[in-house]
Amino acid sequence: MMDELPELDMPQPLRTARLELRPFTREELEAVADGRVLPHFGPGFPSAGDRDWARGAIEAGAHFATESPYSRFVGVELTSGKIVGTGGFTGPVMNGELELEGSVVEDRRHRGLASEALAALVARAFEDPAVHAVHVSVPAESTEAEPARRMLLRLGFAQRSSDGPEDSYHLPRP
Repeated sequence: MMDELPELDMPQPLRTARLELRPFTREELEAVADGRVLPHFGPGFPSAGDRDWARGAIEAGAHFATESPYSRFVGVELTSGKIVGTGGFTGPVMNGELELEGSVVEDRRHRGLASEALAALVARAFEDPAVHAVHVSVPAESTEAEPARRMLLRLGFAQRSSDGPEDSYHLPRP
């Protein structure tokens, strides 16, 4: 007989001045995986990366992806009620670190939404005493990633060496 999955507290939404980061609903997760657009999806959502992530989450059983405190969240713009991106954690704490990831739809970029979301996610990460640092990866050879690099540095992240196709940015617990 299989052991049951442990009971997890549903992750609590995070609010910034202009966003609510909350868990995906099952309907949203399935729509994103299928490439369907629901009425409350903003223009350009979901991205190809969001679709890939959602497919993987469903293949993994979706439990972790929607019910864990280390989930990826949808970013709902408060003024429009539209989902304009995603952000969250790639998995549980490993070696004292959490990895963050996210995206904002193209027509909402360069407005500070990603900075707001990242700051809220970092604060949430450091609520866990087991988290000693957070890190983010950015494609190394992409000029489109330059705004993300500047944002990470502005928020106190430091670049650290990486052997892969991505640059790694690290922020230790304050």
